[in-house]
Amino acid sequence: MHATGIRYILVGAVLLTGCATTGDPQSGGLFGWSENKARERQHELARRDRAAHDRAADEQARSAALRGQQDALDAEAQQLQQELVRLQQENRTLDARLRKLLQQRRMAEGERQRLQSVLDENTAWLAAQAAAPAARDDDVASRRRSADQASRRNERLQREVGALLSR
Repeated sequence: MHATGIRYILVGAVLLTGCATTGDPQSGGLFGWSENKARERQHELARRDRAAHDRAADEQARSAALRGQQDALDAEAQQLQQELVRLQQENRTLDARLRKLLQQRRMAEGERQRLQSVLDENTAWLAAQAAAPAARDDDVASRRRSADQASRRNERLQREVGALLSR
């Protein structure tokens, strides 16, 4: 009876462990697999897959938007670089004109110092901008405002120097 008792115990153990059902055929065993649970598991896996695809699509859209912003910033930085080169050339021209006016004694020393001060301020700003490229949106916007200010100062200087030359 001893062998028969062991068989009953083994059959009972198999029946007790096989009572729980699962939708995963790899873990359900011979009698523990349930078709309904398998469908539920497939639906859950499909939902997770759709959610992962949605997240990936969102990230791709975000990446594309960021690339667009970066392209716009790069274009603006390129325009600023061209503006800096133009302003630096203007400053060199203005400096030469101021020196010529001083040599011709067409202006007073105080007037020359005032104009030279404005020119030196522009030159210093332009040198600093050329040495430190913009890295962020606010850097580019700030540099745009400063470049516009430098351009306006150069225009005023050109008008004043032109008036002095026409005397």
